[in-house]
Amino acid sequence: MNTRINSHLNIPFTYKLVALTLFSLFFSACISSPTPGELINKRITDSFDETKSLAVNFITTRREKISANPSCDSNFYGFLTDVQTHFGQCFISVPAKRTIGDITWNNTQDKNLFFHMLGKNDLREEDFFNQIKAHPFEEVLVFIHGFNVNFDEAVIRAGQIKYDLKFPGEVIVYSWPAGSEAGILNQLMIKSVYESNFNEAKLNREPFARFLNQLTTTKKKIHMVVHSMGHQVVLPALARESTNGKKKIIDQLILNAPDFDKAEFAKISPALVDVANRVTLYCSPGDNALVASQKVNGGYRAGMCFKFDNIDVINVNEVDSPVLGVGGLGHGYYSSRPILSDIYQVLLGINVEKRLFIRKSGPANGENWVLRQ
Repeated sequence: MNTRINSHLNIPFTYKLVALTLFSLFFSACISSPTPGELINKRITDSFDETKSLAVNFITTRREKISANPSCDSNFYGFLTDVQTHFGQCFISVPAKRTIGDITWNNTQDKNLFFHMLGKNDLREEDFFNQIKAHPFEEVLVFIHGFNVNFDEAVIRAGQIKYDLKFPGEVIVYSWPAGSEAGILNQLMIKSVYESNFNEAKLNREPFARFLNQLTTTKKKIHMVVHSMGHQVVLPALARESTNGKKKIIDQLILNAPDFDKAEFAKISPALVDVANRVTLYCSPGDNALVASQKVNGGYRAGMCFKFDNIDVINVNEVDSPVLGVGGLGHGYYSSRPILSDIYQVLLGINVEKRLFIRKSGPANGENWVLRQ
């Protein structure tokens, strides 16, 4: 009888003991939770605070112009799409004492002031993706350049982005055959170069889709930064992935000055939202290159600031310093300090309204948000 009574009397005490233990564990977990600063310090494994040599992974469909070249300069890869895709790494030195966004390179000058090209390592396709997979950091950043960009410029730009964003994972540049043959005459024939690049961009939609499918097998969290005419390569390929049932294969999809028809973009934008966890679009109505593209193509470009459902459209015109009162940073504002600072926060997953220097735009304006001066 006494044993039964004592057993009943012990039940409330047992409950209290369990509750006290759970509370202690919860309280201890709260105390030991890392601060946001500690999490960022853990994420940033390299401070990138001095001149640094680094590897830029590349995948290119550019046709080889010569049989062999140990360098990553544009004497090797040309301006037409090849029947095969090439994989490898370019090794570069990134100078610490330079203006943010600058990509001037000169191997005969001070490496603390100028980028240096250090060499190239060609890789088999299998080895390329195994290397990406083996990197300990779970995220990868893919950069797709725009119109009239040579191979070496694309590589240097990707390295600059990695360095300035202090990105701890692998960076890959997908270099499609943009640019033109060296020479003043071809540079002046800008309409001809534009049309040629536009055709090459469309030819690269299928190769890019194959690359993306291979990259997803690495199980990395994929971020993507696209510029200008590079959207002609990327966006239709992503829309097709959505049609094929692929969902959320991209984490942060960052669109810079999309040279893409506004009406066509509106049609495929739901698909882009399907394949990415978040889509951020940086736009400027004063972008001279997009104004010129509008005249050539006969339609507004998505990068000229228009609202699209479930896409963070950010007008950067206020931070786009005008040149002679017209336009601004020459269509390449994505590489400037204000944009890089915002992209840094995008990659951290911070909501647009909580990021630094972002304000709401007016209801009658094309964009949702404005990056303040």
